Amino acid sequence: MDPAYYVAAGSLKARAYQLDVVANNLANTQTVGFKTERCFFTVFNKAKDAGRGLPLSPFVNDGTVYLQKDMDFTQAPVKLTQRDLDFAIEGNAFFSIQTPQGPRLTRDGRFTLGASGRLETLDGMAVLGKNGPIMLDTRGAEPKFHSDGTIYQGNNFVDQLDLKAYSDTSPLTQLGGGRFDPSDAREAPVRGRIIQGYLEQSGVDMPTAMVEMIRLNRLFEMSQKIASTLTNDLDAKSLNIGNTQ
Repeated sequence: MDPAYYVAAGSLKARAYQLDVVANNLANTQTVGFKTERCFFTVFNKAKDAGRGLPLSPFVNDGTVYLQKDMDFTQAPVKLTQRDLDFAIEGNAFFSIQTPQGPRLTRDGRFTLGASGRLETLDGMAVLGKNGPIMLDTRGAEPKFHSDGTIYQGNNFVDQLDLKAYSDTSPLTQLGGGRFDPSDAREAPVRGRIIQGYLEQSGVDMPTAMVEMIRLNRLFEMSQKIASTLTNDLDAKSLNIGNTQ
């Protein structure tokens, strides 16, 4: 089989993967705190690198595509909501929340007050402070959150948001719902501030994502045409061989 066929197939795989990533970005242009996903790929010869001396290794495996995703944690614009339990982070930090699977990170600062006074996410997960889940006095004064995350009710100190930051964000595992698993990441100093009554918007730029979607669609179609042309050529050669026998 023509080695170009495998290269075309690898290209189709890469473009399909990229299209999925861009489609997901477009679907989250209105998602609070969402960070743009990016994908990377390289061409390599898996069989050759394994040193197994497989037949046709240089032909069949050249064009194998290794795919990865990464997140762009660039600061997104913040929007005024005037809601007391809405928070935006300006800087490199994340909110810490407690889930049944363990501590998780998020940039989505839409919080609520549970019946017991616990500060929670919209789906009921506890927002973590330095002393554990943040508990507010439901009969006390209106809570005030300072830019460093410290919380007061009247003159009484309550707790401080347990903000986390990382010098290298690539080990953060995206879990969906705007949350990340920090298990494999190394913490770094927090550089940023909390803004009460604001929310960070999605980091996706819709015009840029739409242009990228169009570009990838065209590249996908080109790879399809190449694969189709090669397939037709192979069929024609097979027919010619059959007719000469």
